[in-house]
Amino acid sequence: MIPRMGYSTRVRNCGLRVFVAILAIVALDGCDREPQPEMTGPEAHNIIIVLVDTLRADHMSLYGYQRPTTPFIDTFASGAIVFERARSQSACTFPSVNSLLTSRYAFDFYIQGEGQMGIPAEYPTVAEILRARGYHTIAVSASPIVRATPSKENPNGGFGAGFDVFDESCLWGDAACVNERAMELLEEVQEPFLLYLHYMDPHSHFAPPATHQNQFAGPYDGHDFIAAGDFNPIAEMLYNNGPEIEISDRDLQHLVDLYDDEILYFDGQLEQLVASLGEDNLLDRSLLVFTSDHGEEFLEHGHIGHCRGVWDTLTRVPLLMKFPSIDDGVRVDAAVQLVDVLPTLLDEFGFDDAGVPFEGTTLRPLFEGGKPTRMYAFTDQSKYRAADDGRWQFILDGVESKVTLYDLHADPLEKNDLFTASHPEGDRLGAILNGWLKDTGQWVRFDEALAASKAKEEELRALGYLR
Repeated sequence: MIPRMGYSTRVRNCGLRVFVAILAIVALDGCDREPQPEMTGPEAHNIIIVLVDTLRADHMSLYGYQRPTTPFIDTFASGAIVFERARSQSACTFPSVNSLLTSRYAFDFYIQGEGQMGIPAEYPTVAEILRARGYHTIAVSASPIVRATPSKENPNGGFGAGFDVFDESCLWGDAACVNERAMELLEEVQEPFLLYLHYMDPHSHFAPPATHQNQFAGPYDGHDFIAAGDFNPIAEMLYNNGPEIEISDRDLQHLVDLYDDEILYFDGQLEQLVASLGEDNLLDRSLLVFTSDHGEEFLEHGHIGHCRGVWDTLTRVPLLMKFPSIDDGVRVDAAVQLVDVLPTLLDEFGFDDAGVPFEGTTLRPLFEGGKPTRMYAFTDQSKYRAADDGRWQFILDGVESKVTLYDLHADPLEKNDLFTASHPEGDRLGAILNGWLKDTGQWVRFDEALAASKAKEEELRALGYLR
């Protein structure tokens, strides 16, 4: 059993070992960016970031889901730090991953020019920062968005800065492909290295590989597109005046069943990756971060898919960290954000941040007995802006000038709006959200911020990523 607490004291193992680097197969020199100053710090250790696209935290047995969708992760997490209330900065791959890799909020990425989804040169990435520290940097991405080079869905690429190798050979491929490429690249690796792995399971279509025996999706006699795990006809009906389709609870449940089987499939693939890393004790010399960029809606709020809201179904993501210096597991209840990951990595290894303008903060106080430096998490998607403290979420609809308030403990699917003009939690979180909007420059440019978010949503639709 992992103890549950807001923050904890733990014993640190300081006998950490040094690593070496990688043989690049595809080199990306990032020559359009200013070189980052080399940081000083203690002995370096490998960093592995595992990002699973479209993984809802509340559909993982790790977080109390009634189905055993993540049996391996449940066991693996018993020796890790598990963050119960992690929030992505967006409900869409772009710019959620941008925020993770730079510790900057989504607003900075929405205001880029048309067709730009990558990371602007003025914001150093985790790969650039660590390469300046002597790391060799590898990415294997199956995502059509998170790419160094252009794709149909991302016409300008833009995620390759700082990576010695950015492997895109598994585009839209399953987890087995990503694992295979990662281990092939690591065969020639010297340490220390950064390894970023971007998996597309369980992103739609929900269709686990034929090698996976479904445990949740049984026989189904209904729409062919739902049998294939494709919700796009529903999206066409909702968003593009497509043909009216009668969708029953059974239809939705089959989509959920397939989605859950995709999660279970990935869980088995992560087990294989960890076993491969363990063969040379590589994992014992590495810090592993496991997370997602966003969740998925199954009409809980009238939407299907993602990129259209900020509710827990879309922005509560898994986050766990397994450190070489941590021997026992702990669950942390405090509200945390993906922008906090990069500052935490640097802080954990004692690296100077070299004056990089992070908007997140280190999470070390939450699991080392100190006091949290920030008590709130913020999300920015389309017309919505939200603040939560791990218990309450306050959501502003900037177009309708409407606010809602939800008790996430009592109402995790956020069906019951509790906002009233006199509700004390609404007053408190409303003030916190206003302060964040001012701090990020959105308050004085709110119309521009809303327009930029909407424009990026329309770009994704035009490129075929959204319906």
